[in-house]
Amino acid sequence: MGLFGNLFGGKGKQEEQAGGSGCKPKTVYSPLAGTAIPLADVEDPVFSQGMMGLGVGIIPSEGKLFAPVDGTVAAVFPTGHAVGMETKDGMELLLHIGIDTVELKGKGFKAVVQQGAKVKAGDLLVEFEPDVIKEAGYKDTTMVLVSNAATLGQMSQPVLGTVKPMDELFSFH
Repeated sequence: MGLFGNLFGGKGKQEEQAGGSGCKPKTVYSPLAGTAIPLADVEDPVFSQGMMGLGVGIIPSEGKLFAPVDGTVAAVFPTGHAVGMETKDGMELLLHIGIDTVELKGKGFKAVVQQGAKVKAGDLLVEFEPDVIKEAGYKDTTMVLVSNAATLGQMSQPVLGTVKPMDELFSFH
């Protein structure tokens, strides 16, 4: 059972994605417009030390989170601040908008997908308000993590700097 099945008591079943959007296998694309930073620079030790998985942080320039892969939405946190996804090639992703934003109890977040939805890379998952997050005293840095990276092979060096949705971020070989 994967991370999301463990967290939410699901069966961890990976469903086949019908079709495909031309995404490369075991490749993660940017779910946001913004600035990608090394995970080690994220201002939260749980994320920066890789405890939740490998990946990057992205400081968003707009409040839209898109699917970074083709796959199944394995979990949508009730507060809308985080989404879990699974791909047919075995990746388990966690997309976490902001640091400690669970404390906002959903204020400023609107999930537009539900658990079990099949999505293609580039589909809208969550709309959020970066200003609401910052005005409440939280960082809006969004983590793009692969929670089961250790089982997928070697991770490429992530792309850092300015990114837009669907720019390739990193892959596993």
